Amino acid sequence: MTARAIIFSFFLFFAAGAAAGSPFSVAEHTPGYSFAVEAQESWEHGRYFDARHRFERAAWWADKFAQYNLGVIHYRGDGVERDPARAWAWFDLAAERDYPAFVEMADAVWAELGEDQRRRGRTIREDLESRYGDAVAVERTARYMERQRRHVAGSRVGFVGFLQVMDSSGDVRNGDDYFAEEKWDFRQVVQQEKQIFDALARTRVSIGDFIVVDENAPEDGAGRPEGEPDH
Repeated sequence: MTARAIIFSFFLFFAAGAAAGSPFSVAEHTPGYSFAVEAQESWEHGRYFDARHRFERAAWWADKFAQYNLGVIHYRGDGVERDPARAWAWFDLAAERDYPAFVEMADAVWAELGEDQRRRGRTIREDLESRYGDAVAVERTARYMERQRRHVAGSRVGFVGFLQVMDSSGDVRNGDDYFAEEKWDFRQVVQQEKQIFDALARTRVSIGDFIVVDENAPEDGAGRPEGEPDH
């Protein structure tokens, strides 16, 4: 099945991770989470440049949802010139942890590319990996989260007792939930995320809706010229 036949609705895909009570809420303390939430809101209001910029900030912090969503933006041409080669590079980077849905999308887009596009896609992929790939981004994110945990928790780490915390959404939470070690250790977050994706693949449960597109329909959304925002 081609990428045009199944284009996952990326904002719904992300919403699965952002929704209250979602199993993907394990990522709530990651530095990319708030950028991705803001990016989704911008996309929904047609602010595509801002959405892309914020997804790139989230991608910097090893957020695979954000990297996948950047692939969708470039594949569709939302606020940028449509670029399947760059889209594949982002999809393939998002798939480096072997999340089945991301691997499927990367493979589908790859199958559509001509040889020149594939060569260009590989070049873009190498550049993205040097900045956003897990080999550099996981350690960067893990160190940041550990510093944040010490700063936020202070002397309460390990002694949360009956402490209640108001999180960024304004909800009041029990301290033992908010400060749970597995939510502040990025490597544990990655492992839990992987387990969730693997379980979804085994049970054939979709984490987002998909759009069925007529193969002969006009291309979706020719966009504005691309401009790379500074980080």
